[in-house]
Amino acid sequence: MYKKFYYGYNLKWWLEMYKINLFEIDLNIARKLGINKIKESSILPIKIQGENILILSDKEFLENIDEIEFIFNKKAILLEGSNEYIKDLIYKTFLGTEEKILDIILSTSIKERASDIHFEPIKEEVLIRIRIDGVLVPFVKIKIEEYQKLLSRIKIIGNMDITEKRRPQDGKAFINIDEKDYDLRLSTIPIIYGEKLVIRILYGEIFEHDISKINMSNYQREKINRMISSKNGLILINGPTGSGKSTTLYSMLKEINKREINITTLEDPVEVLIEGINQVSLNKKANITFSTGLRSILRQDPDVIMIGEIRDEETANMAVTASLTGHKVYSTIHTKTPKEVYFRLEDMGVKSYLIRDSLIGIISQRLVRILCENCKVYDKDIYINGRRIILHKANGCSNCNYSGYKGRKSVSSVVYIDKEMKKLTSNIFQEIKELSNDEMIVNLNYLLENGYISCDDYNNFLLEEDLNYDENKINS
Repeated sequence: MYKKFYYGYNLKWWLEMYKINLFEIDLNIARKLGINKIKESSILPIKIQGENILILSDKEFLENIDEIEFIFNKKAILLEGSNEYIKDLIYKTFLGTEEKILDIILSTSIKERASDIHFEPIKEEVLIRIRIDGVLVPFVKIKIEEYQKLLSRIKIIGNMDITEKRRPQDGKAFINIDEKDYDLRLSTIPIIYGEKLVIRILYGEIFEHDISKINMSNYQREKINRMISSKNGLILINGPTGSGKSTTLYSMLKEINKREINITTLEDPVEVLIEGINQVSLNKKANITFSTGLRSILRQDPDVIMIGEIRDEETANMAVTASLTGHKVYSTIHTKTPKEVYFRLEDMGVKSYLIRDSLIGIISQRLVRILCENCKVYDKDIYINGRRIILHKANGCSNCNYSGYKGRKSVSSVVYIDKEMKKLTSNIFQEIKELSNDEMIVNLNYLLENGYISCDDYNNFLLEEDLNYDENKINS
């Protein structure tokens, strides 16, 4: 996408592709020409490199090159890029000068469905990154003095102490954008170059997803239907943070949500609303924790209980006990595989026989970034078991923030624990294939064959999740 060439004596050398990112931009250099001249010329000075000034341009030659070299007293090296990309970088470079920068950052982040906004001081500048589809994407770069004004405003709306810079602080704020309300969770922590700020965006919208929209095979859906049809028992969804556990949990609750039953949730915090369900948010000041809240919920005659996460011994034991006394309990837990769920619960002090009796289903889940439909490009054809598969790869455009990816899909391993499975788990230390993540490969194959992921994405997932890489990898 980007080419580098040297100016001088009408001689140019075409070099390797060169991609500029916000980390490389020196704001003092980038802003020296002024926004009007930069927009007029469609160029962006990047940084000083020895005796040269690096300039991003969509043109092979610049008429005012002598003027630019005079201003910087350096030899110009042009980095060729698309006009669209240059305009995007110019916008992000000068955004710090805008009075309504906070409103712009928040509205843009919400538009992109970002979960978090990171403000990271680096010497005299601050890089602002937003987490989209589980990955932090560079968004804006501002000067440290611009950040100080911005941080003070954020602390005020979050009811935080603007004079306190040496200790971590937490805050809350509520905003309205385009007639929709959003809940912000604020956190600051002192680092070497100042205060790092993270804003978590809670969308609080009515939950509209359903279980049929989740990327699963028909066989997996059958197992989930059997789980949710059970009148009692414990269903756990495991996986790392940001693996879509809550979405799957909400989808299952929505599937069983009927007027005839009482469904109560205990969450930290309530991220989305589900009509017809009683949702309780943790409140440490009011002594509403997972354990104390669960104890109170059990007095509310619930049919179904959803616990946001099993974190401690008391919550684990109460969840298991509730599932054995006629209640249906849904929750999440941080483990890598279904088998590790058993070990984790035992570590929390739950008796092994109680775990076997209570568990009726485990869903191990991950999220995989999918290629941007707007810009993905053809890679090659391959043949697997005699079938021709057309592979695609990432490219990058304004629609996906030049990442090549837009959105995520789930990859799961679903375990329905019937009588036969309970017999297998009588000795959890033996090798039990059904309690592994091998089933994820089925979902992964579907994504590859339908052009959602690239061959590299496929192989990287196998390697990261330890899914028999040497046996299942696709040679590219």
